Amino acid sequence: MTDAPRTPDAVSPDGSPVAVYLSLPPGDVPDLVHGAVRDGGSILDLGSGPGRMTRALAALGHPMVAVDDSQDMLDHVGDAEPVLADAYSLRLDRRFDGVLAASHLINDPAPERRAALLDVCRAHVADDGVVLVQRLEQAPDSGVGHVGPVEIEVEVHRRDGPDFDATVTYRLDGREWPQPFVARAVDDGLLTAEAAAAGLRFERCLDDLRAWCLLVPA
Repeated sequence: MTDAPRTPDAVSPDGSPVAVYLSLPPGDVPDLVHGAVRDGGSILDLGSGPGRMTRALAALGHPMVAVDDSQDMLDHVGDAEPVLADAYSLRLDRRFDGVLAASHLINDPAPERRAALLDVCRAHVADDGVVLVQRLEQAPDSGVGHVGPVEIEVEVHRRDGPDFDATVTYRLDGREWPQPFVARAVDDGLLTAEAAAAGLRFERCLDDLRAWCLLVPA
């Protein structure tokens, strides 16, 4: 497990607890990303948090730029260039071999926010690069599970077509952090249409759960 944050109670502006995100293991996602981006290719990690993916991808040989709107998160990104900024309005005037939009950023319920995120992805990906987007294709079921040492409970309060309201509660070391959120499920049709509007093409899913989607410049 990584070292505890200097401020154990710190949370990001959206309510994400630093201690929890430091404790979540990266799983097999870094290998998925590594397999999609050219060897040694640069990667822009949007909404990096404390660097769960950033550190693993840097260890696989990718120069990393980590973007988050929480300095408490960025303090832990490790071997990466940290950028304190909003992922939905970022403008670095640089291009990368890969752009990573994890943590279901694309499931924002506001269409203008999803469009802004995809515009950021297109503005920062090289013409021969790739964009990797993590999505919820449909509303999750209520339930409890574990990711590493973290217990995660999801309670869905409302479903209205693709839109849903839920609360995710994280539990770690006898503490808990409830985080309510509103989201929209993003299926293939919606992702294809909104990606095209940003100058991107939805190519395929990278995993059996269809959570990680590969987009390329159109």
